[in-house]
Amino acid sequence: MDFSVIVVTHNGLEMTVRCVESLRRNLPPKAELLFVDNASTDGTRSYLREVAERMGDAAQLLLLDGNEGWCGGINAGLARARGTYLVLLNNDVVVTPEWLAGLRECMDTAGAVVPGLRRVGLVGPVTNSAGGPQQVANPPPFHAASLDTHARRHRAAFRRQWGASYFLSGFCLMLHRDCYAEVGGLDSRFSPGGFDDNDLVLRAQERGWDCVIAGDVYIHHEGSATFRAVAPELRSGMVNRARFYEKWRERRRPEPRLIAAYRVKNGEATLKESLDATARFADGIVVLDDGSTDGTRALCEQHPAVVHYEYQDLPFNERRDRNHVLAMAAARDADWILSVDADEVFEMDRARARQLMRLTDPHVKVLGFHWYTFWEPEHTWFRADGIFGRMSGYRMYRVEPGQRIVLGTENGLHCGNIPQFPDGAARYTNIRVRHLGYDTEALRRAKLARYRQLDPTPRAELVGNSDYSHLVSGTVTLRRYAPADGVSLCIITRDEEERLEGFLATLEAFVDEICVVDNGSRDGTREIARRFTDKVVELPTDRVELALLRNRCLELATRPWILVMDPDEELSPHDLPRLRRLMDDPDVDAYTFQVSNHQKEGPPMMTLAARLFRNDPRIRYSRPVHETVEQSLTAHPELVVRPSNVPLQHYGFLKDDQAMEAKLQRYYERNRAYREAHPEDAMAWYNEALHLQNEGREAEAQRFLEHAISLDPSFLSPRSQLALMFQEQAVRLWGALAERTSPEHPVHRVALEALEALYRVTPGRQPIGRARAELLR
Repeated sequence: MDFSVIVVTHNGLEMTVRCVESLRRNLPPKAELLFVDNASTDGTRSYLREVAERMGDAAQLLLLDGNEGWCGGINAGLARARGTYLVLLNNDVVVTPEWLAGLRECMDTAGAVVPGLRRVGLVGPVTNSAGGPQQVANPPPFHAASLDTHARRHRAAFRRQWGASYFLSGFCLMLHRDCYAEVGGLDSRFSPGGFDDNDLVLRAQERGWDCVIAGDVYIHHEGSATFRAVAPELRSGMVNRARFYEKWRERRRPEPRLIAAYRVKNGEATLKESLDATARFADGIVVLDDGSTDGTRALCEQHPAVVHYEYQDLPFNERRDRNHVLAMAAARDADWILSVDADEVFEMDRARARQLMRLTDPHVKVLGFHWYTFWEPEHTWFRADGIFGRMSGYRMYRVEPGQRIVLGTENGLHCGNIPQFPDGAARYTNIRVRHLGYDTEALRRAKLARYRQLDPTPRAELVGNSDYSHLVSGTVTLRRYAPADGVSLCIITRDEEERLEGFLATLEAFVDEICVVDNGSRDGTREIARRFTDKVVELPTDRVELALLRNRCLELATRPWILVMDPDEELSPHDLPRLRRLMDDPDVDAYTFQVSNHQKEGPPMMTLAARLFRNDPRIRYSRPVHETVEQSLTAHPELVVRPSNVPLQHYGFLKDDQAMEAKLQRYYERNRAYREAHPEDAMAWYNEALHLQNEGREAEAQRFLEHAISLDPSFLSPRSQLALMFQEQAVRLWGALAERTSPEHPVHRVALEALEALYRVTPGRQPIGRARAELLR
């Protein structure tokens, strides 16, 4: 038997029929279906009996006495499965032609196609709806009649486009029998389901099995329908997040070992400073000396932190040497390895290294740093332009079996310092690396000659440039290196247990400290926060006082820079190196971010807010709601504010309408009280106008906006909002004219042209809370 497809059901007969019919249409020879039913009461059992009888030996039916959930059902099916390729499948899936053949082809041959793969043990398709990297952008609407055609076209367009992944979702997961025999099935602690797939993936990876996305296999997935049926209380499995994190915290060594790996040659000038710095945080250092003729050997043999030193004199091959020194480090019982060059000084201490090795999210297995290349021997000024000004990369990783470096040129040049990892397994820290190897013109000229000799035809994707001229450029931008560094994350919370842990886990590696002020949470928010930081302050208030809470949180911060975010917001991990570089500019005090406020319908609404600023007592929040630091920045014109050009995503408006309405009313009442006490504040009038407009009270909103403009003519937001209101009115008026005139009437054509022009510049207004619910009725 080649394939065993395990489908777990609990009611949801309509979905199950659709899934099973697609399976029967697309089931190849030497394949079996295993139906595991969790005590359905809606006719599902009778239907599955009929299907199993008609399919004969190609089907098995397991009728469980109770609802054992997704995990229990899958494990029961795995125990009975006979195939080599085991497929875990939700019953809210519709499969497509060649789906099994495509997944098998990927599992069997991806190792020869995708660089750096170890044993391929798990494979998954792409789909319209999945939590993680398997979701395609802009999927087509589901139509049963056209799905197979779309899947065939997709397969032809993305043929053999496979990639390693840090995670595969369990909605459709192919598991090789050898991997299953070594790793086991789903962990029952996650019953009835949720994060069981994360756990399975991690257990496979730590034994040397890799996960691959078969980008050329497309199937339809309803999305969370299985969980809604099997365990509606799990809210798509998110309840198990804490259980998942806790399991993997306990699974890791309490005091993980970090071994630093050096590949060196004639590094005497900078090596001691580098070794001394590394010794402050590493448990040991291994060194591979590639034929030094200076004092490097004596320095290494005498340094107390060097636990293993090897000397060799072989033809140049950087990839061979780096793989060898990483193997030397792994052999020293390393949990993590940091790759360091002789001219690098990592600004890290033991406490930070330990924290990074015990991050909450166990999917994080590789950490990034930021290089500052000094351009003069006093090491005061670093190069801030071009490639040198944005040099960030990954150097520290968790040790697993079978890891190796495979990139680089024929002679191994530019292979990278560590093995490759899938995108989602990586996090950037904000830690700086002082790069000392370019601090004189003579050194730069020598490196240029060396690289040109080893790599006469450089590849831009490896070098970052089409040649090596940037090493000796006569036009450079230098910036003074700041001795004080670091960033504090400041957040305020209230009943955020559903979001908080995942939010903090995404930023935990990047920030130096996390400061939390909790406004009287009644759920597990504070307990979650204390897993990340000891700076958690409770500050309940009788009414909404957001500026008070924010400013109390700023008082907790001890680092030179402050990043302010909320648990319903998100920064892309790819933008963190840009944040790191923003904090290097000595002339800027605050940065504004473009905030995308995502709506349930239509495009996001865009706002601007200062979220990254210096830890300066002049910068403080004002207003009890819709609080900002803009008033304090305006009051101190000496403070320099610049745009960050970094997008920030805000998902708070996606909450259910009832919750949004309650929040809107609290904010409206508090803002109105504040406006009455401070009638001179244009922002308060503007904020109330937005609420009035959301309620459909257009005339009042217009008066409030006009008054805000009269109070502060430089305030742009009320002008733009008023303009949009007038545009909406114009759309209604021109639309009425178009409806009331015949096509032959001269006004009719003018109205249509006006409407066409207005539609291009007038976004549809998106009410929230009760106003949205009433609109949908």
